[in-house]
Amino acid sequence: MMKKMISLILVFMFSICLCVNALAQNDVPDVFVNKDTQETEQFLVTITRPEGDETTFKESYVLCGNSDEENITVKLLMYNELTGKFEPFKNIDGEDTWQIGASGFFMKEIKLPKKGANKIRIVAYKGSNEKDVVLKPGDNLQVNTFTVTLLEKSVKDSIKRGFLRITDMLNVLFGE
Repeated sequence: MMKKMISLILVFMFSICLCVNALAQNDVPDVFVNKDTQETEQFLVTITRPEGDETTFKESYVLCGNSDEENITVKLLMYNELTGKFEPFKNIDGEDTWQIGASGFFMKEIKLPKKGANKIRIVAYKGSNEKDVVLKPGDNLQVNTFTVTLLEKSVKDSIKRGFLRITDMLNVLFGE
């Protein structure tokens, strides 16, 4: 009876250990995900696209940047309105984090998740693991947030129709 009791307790403890491991969250530093984290200058990576807040008609969007520094890690996050936090967001290659290679450039394509405003956060830091050092924005951590607005196709069509009407009116007024 004692052997059964000990084996039952061991099986229970083993099960608990497996569950704890399975329920562990993706440990992303709070400074990355907190919407109130202040932006920094672009001192580790120069982000060339987006250039500030942009508007597009295409779901596919390319992020670009370059760096003169070596051993720089870039992490991509997208704002989740339900949680009120930025969350890791994978590009079309399935990566949310990458190293800038020897060329010093990166170019990553993403699919914008929704129509309207998409808040994108790009963070960059020295090293390959954010858990190795204490990251401080502006010191060894770069934080930049952009809004890329995905417009409906109907908006594009309306703009085209409006432009054609203006062109027609000008042709009538000034002749062809």
